[in-house]
This record gives sequence, structure tokens and C-alpha cells, in this order.
Amino acid sequence: MPLLHLRKMMYTTVIAALCLGATTQAGIVPRQAASGSGPYPASYSTDTGLAGQTIFMPNAIPADVKLPVIIWGVGGCSDSGTNTAEFHQELASHGFLVIVNNGPTARTQTVAASLTTAADWAGKVAGSGKYANVDKSRIAVGGWSCGGLQAYAVASDPRWVTIGIFSSGQLDATQSVPVVGKITKPIFYFLGGSGDPAQAPGTRDYGNLPKTTPAWIGTNNKGHAHAGTTGTFTAPSIKTAAVHWAQWLLRGNTTAATYFTSNAEATQAGWTGISSQNLDKIIVTPI
Repeated sequence: MPLLHLRKMMYTTVIAALCLGATTQAGIVPRQAASGSGPYPASYSTDTGLAGQTIFMPNAIPADVKLPVIIWGVGGCSDSGTNTAEFHQELASHGFLVIVNNGPTARTQTVAASLTTAADWAGKVAGSGKYANVDKSRIAVGGWSCGGLQAYAVASDPRWVTIGIFSSGQLDATQSVPVVGKITKPIFYFLGGSGDPAQAPGTRDYGNLPKTTPAWIGTNNKGHAHAGTTGTFTAPSIKTAAVHWAQWLLRGNTTAATYFTSNAEATQAGWTGISSQNLDKIIVTPI
């Protein structure tokens, strides 16, 4: 059976089992003015060179500020590119180009290959025109729920600096080791709590990582779980944690690193069940 067909079957199973994005998240967010708490207010747009995806970036960037790239797989593998616009604008406002793998108003089925397509596109446009500040050498991949499984599916791509798994994990326990057992890049798990069906799979995946892989895991039931309306990613806890992850792993911000290395801030923000390994092996040249 073709691999692509197998992946589609897997995603269909995940959607049914987890009651993903389309049923838990807020409706499509209308086009917004620039926003975000970072120093570079951001908004979203599209580009004809990257059909079917949504691009979040600062409206104005000083010439000496580089923009690392965050590529995101949507919940349900079908949510619109603006379902979590507030979250992505927050990330972008701190100096990142964020690519979400569905169109602003689309609810079409996405595929894991769209994440590598986004990386290909970022590599082509970096350094020119409105993307002059984009740093193609610093790219992260991540996703929520079914989008997290897509991030897993392309985890072997050497372009990723880090991987972010948000309320996701392999539902089939027999697939956990085959999927995560080869991951060597720093990987961070932001899970949603005991009431979230992705909690146990995500925790199991973390435990099955190679013992030499830098990794962090924490649980917080606000902002990104599968229950109720919390999958909107508007809670400060998830936005702040994600910004610190990106600031450290992509920008080399050592102050941001303490959010995970000391865990004092993370604990104060409501993260529990925190564990980590080999974070001292993460070395990122500041930009």
C-alpha cells in the first residue's frame, strides 16, 4: 500500500479518535491588524509561491534583525491557517516567520509533505524582497494534535533545528518507538493534561526517545488541550512557553532557556509533570 495512503488512513483515525481541531477550536479568525506582545507587531498574509498556506510575520523589521522560521501543522490536519491566529501572531511578533500549513480560510485536508514544501519555499525566498531578513538556517517544525503527527512524519528532515509537539502523540503504541526512536534533534512536548486523549501517547513518546536526545516535557491544561474551547491557543501559558522555546532554540536567547532549564517560570505558569534530558547539550549561537 502506498505510504501516502497509509498516512491518510492514519490521520483519519487520529481525527476520529481525538475529536480534533475542527470540533474543538474557535471559528476562522478574520483578518486582523498587526498584533502580538513582542517588539515587532505581526499579521498574516499569503504568497502565490506557497499556495494553500498562511504566513505570519512582523509588519516591519529592522534591517539587522534576522527572522528564523517556524513551520506549523494544523490541528485535525484540516483546521484553517487562522484558527490559532493569535498564537501565531504572538510568535511572529517576537521576530519569527511562521508558516501554517493551510490557507487562511481553508478547511482542506493537509499532508505532512506540506511542511517540507514550506521549508523549501522559505529556503528559496530567504534573503530577498520582503523576506530579506529570513534566516533559512534556523527552521523549527511543530504542530498541534494531528499536526504534531505530521511533524513526526517529517522529523528526519535535517533542516529542523528543533521539533515542537503540542498535545499530540502516537495513538498506536507499537508505532511510538519506530517514530521517536530515531529523533536526535531537540524536541519539546507541550501536553494538555489528564483529560486530554493525547496526554498518555505524548508522555509515552517522550519516554521512548533516545536517551541522548535533548528533550523537555510539561503539562498544562489551559490553552491547547482537546477539551472544550481550550484548543484556541489564547492562554498566556501556552503562548509564553512557545515563545521561550522559539527564542532559545532558534535565536539562542539564554534568558529564554531558563524557562526550561530551571523550570521556575514554567511551574509558576502552571506547567506540571516537568521532565527533561540533555538540555545542557543544546548550544545555539545567539542572533
